[in-house]
Amino acid sequence: MKLLSLGAIAMDIVINSHELPKDDGFALIQHEEMLPGGSASNVSVSAAHLGMEVYQTGKIGDDNVGEKFIRTLVADGVDKRYIVTKENGTTLHTYILTAPGGKHCIFANKGDSVWTLVPEELPDNIMDDMDVFYNDMFSPKAAIWLAKKAKEQGKPVLYNMQCVPSFMEMCGTSQKDIDEMMGLCNVFVSGRDGYFELTGEEDYRKAMKIVQEKYHVQEGVICTAGGEGAVWYDGNEYEAPAYKIDPVDTTGAGDCFLGGLLYAYFLEKMDKKSALEFSNASAAVKCLQAGPRSRADVKTILEFKDSQCKNF
Repeated sequence: MKLLSLGAIAMDIVINSHELPKDDGFALIQHEEMLPGGSASNVSVSAAHLGMEVYQTGKIGDDNVGEKFIRTLVADGVDKRYIVTKENGTTLHTYILTAPGGKHCIFANKGDSVWTLVPEELPDNIMDDMDVFYNDMFSPKAAIWLAKKAKEQGKPVLYNMQCVPSFMEMCGTSQKDIDEMMGLCNVFVSGRDGYFELTGEEDYRKAMKIVQEKYHVQEGVICTAGGEGAVWYDGNEYEAPAYKIDPVDTTGAGDCFLGGLLYAYFLEKMDKKSALEFSNASAAVKCLQAGPRSRADVKTILEFKDSQCKNF
């Protein structure tokens, strides 16, 4: 199965410390490293290692960060042919501060490339050979164009609201753009903060119902609720609790959840509850290792699931 992925593609400067600094406080850096990241590309790598044929699109700059990103993406088994490079451009990069217990925060330098991809820069027939389209609405014009192409061809669209609408507006994606994508996607995924901004409702389960009743997403809406697990609502509610682990690094866990979801639901055709359980396991396996990407294969994730069931 061929997956086309569009969205945040970046390099991450990961800074490990003994604690996250408090206001006007200090913390010592124990280790600093530049690693490949970006939410959409993390999803792509996760899906590729689970056996999907993955093609990444998006825009980077022709700087050293962009060159390194391309090298790492190809090394991770993702096809780069649809990535566009901006001359004299700056690639999105982030600073991820991590501390023990899986605590982290992220500062993003959005550069001048990642949100500027437009349909004219892509082949008109790009969706013809694809089976699924994933996006997080970075580069909204291209995302909406590709989603329309997918819908015309009867191919599923998964929209992940990686960042809340107020942040996306700063990156060039308006509420009108989001509303249009909500009408095109087959599955919508967001965390609790995204549902709150969309509805003003603090109870994310109630907010999910409001969103589904407003947009009528064909196969329903999903909330990734961290330690509470994940919930899928399509008129009925399906729930999968999070696995109990001692996390090393939670960065990228949501991305690996999505890689697992794309594999489990669209490739393996699992039912919704089973797909959530596999996706939670994919996220948990990621949390047991440092860095924003997971290269776990299906066997590794299933073995993890089996070990958790035995322990339970």
